[in-house]
Amino acid sequence: MDDPLFGIGKLDSDLNGLPPKKIALFSASPSVGNEVFGYQMIHENLVKGKKVLLYLNRTSPQSYKTEMKEYNLPDNGNLVIIDSYSGITGIQPEQSKNIISVSNPYDRTEVKDKIETELKKGYDLFLLDSVSLLADFFDFEYAVSVVDVIKAAASSHNISAALLLTDWGYTSQQLDMISSRVNVQIDIKGIEKRVIFGQYFAIIKCDWIVGRKFSSALFKSVKPGGIKIYFPKILVTGPTDAGKTSFIHTACKDAVSVDRIGGTIALDHGNLDFEGYKADLFGTPGQERFDPLLKLLGGESIGVILIVDSSRPEQFPRAIEMLRKTETYGLPVVVVANKADLPGAISSDEIREKLHLDMSTPLVQTVAEDKTKIDPQNPTKLKIDGVRKALESLFDILI
Repeated sequence: MDDPLFGIGKLDSDLNGLPPKKIALFSASPSVGNEVFGYQMIHENLVKGKKVLLYLNRTSPQSYKTEMKEYNLPDNGNLVIIDSYSGITGIQPEQSKNIISVSNPYDRTEVKDKIETELKKGYDLFLLDSVSLLADFFDFEYAVSVVDVIKAAASSHNISAALLLTDWGYTSQQLDMISSRVNVQIDIKGIEKRVIFGQYFAIIKCDWIVGRKFSSALFKSVKPGGIKIYFPKILVTGPTDAGKTSFIHTACKDAVSVDRIGGTIALDHGNLDFEGYKADLFGTPGQERFDPLLKLLGGESIGVILIVDSSRPEQFPRAIEMLRKTETYGLPVVVVANKADLPGAISSDEIREKLHLDMSTPLVQTVAEDKTKIDPQNPTKLKIDGVRKALESLFDILI
């Protein structure tokens, strides 16, 4: 069988899953929750037929399963849980073949023995939620000793393991004690400026992939959906009537436009939810009289989709000018050659030449979904294959 996965596209593509005998640490700052990473990882592996064991001391098994369902990440009934929470709170433990109760959660020996004994039965993935609560309930050295038990069992029984930790002000020496025992560390943090306005994760180390630099990724926790890689601002620009509004309305279910007689005079906006990614798309007006808006709309963009009309190459200089005025030169760009099936449409090679594009810049052709339904007063939907290819090309560059 394939190695267990993280269930998050960027982590799985960067790390090729989590090999047996390896331990992953999700280390979060207090401002950012890491429990959704656990939900997503468990769900992904259960649906792939993996045997998953969870040590749970943060909440009850019933509450944990409810939280997973809120993200549309149900456990499908095959998750085995070591319940070390109910005994602390006095909650009656759930009676189930998939629930293993720790009768005395205050007993250091029993906690270790329950984990070690169950791991010997053979699992594909073990997840500990959470290391921090073990450290706070007992002490940090005890939490480290539990990680040692997990490390030995994972090595002996070909198990992949993941640990969730929240850094509640531990010393660097304490954190190093955990970090030195894991094979891959993923830090989860907030971008702070008086308030938390963004969250990101970053692969800090990985001992089975050598010589590669990993980029960080913004993310959102979405209900339903789970962890989504998040791009806060993608600019969609290009000359008048090239198809910017059509692109955004095809890509986004909830797109809105400010229109006047069929032409966008201010902007288009849409929230994109696409194959594990979320993004906000902003479309610029194409008319020159609105050029003062371009720099404002281009601000803080992290990627650009440039839309051109394949049948109107005389507009290409304007397209290049708009990139300059939005001040987005140097950002990742995907060129969408729209209306590629109209009379007079030029080839991709000709478009590259006229726009002075090198071969590293993706160029994707798009066409209307149904030309018989084109209405000048409403956005024309494009065939989804071209739109998807353009989005995939941009996201491949961004991550």
